Amino acid sequence: MKKLFIIVTLSFSTLLASAQEYTSRPSESSMKISGTSTLHDWESKVETFTATARMQGETIQSAAFKATVNSIKSGSSAMDSNTYKAMNESQFPNIEFTSGPLPYTGPSLPVKGSLTIAGATRKVEFKAVLAQWSEESITIKASYQLKMSDYGIEPPRAMMGAIRTGDDVTISFDITLYRK
Repeated sequence: MKKLFIIVTLSFSTLLASAQEYTSRPSESSMKISGTSTLHDWESKVETFTATARMQGETIQSAAFKATVNSIKSGSSAMDSNTYKAMNESQFPNIEFTSGPLPYTGPSLPVKGSLTIAGATRKVEFKAVLAQWSEESITIKASYQLKMSDYGIEPPRAMMGAIRTGDDVTISFDITLYRK
């Protein structure tokens, strides 16, 4: 019996000590960008993105996110075109986020990392919520407010400047990652 206990304990310790890779499934995750304009509030969905995390025990050792700029869709091709132009999509086709270790502190997860948009990288901090955490999957929800001008993006305008987008935007996501 003692040998069985030692074997189980060592096996469990080995499982906790080895890093586990997790990746998102697009069909079970969502991301949107929302903001204001002089005409109305707006919202765009990000249709193409991937997220990954590397877990060791109860700590997320690293996390990464990559979204394709030309997959940001508002439902208006004119608005989408203005968005891509403002973000210089031809030169910077992706939005990227990376982080180092993120210690688990209960349902709230303090997130620190680097966010790159339109070729400009800024350090960011925000709180995420671990909506679900199991050995097989992790669901993380959060929103983060930023200023487009902090990333060198001039807020888009339309109709010769009569319609202006506000500088503040909010990125919201609900991402489920599955163990590989």
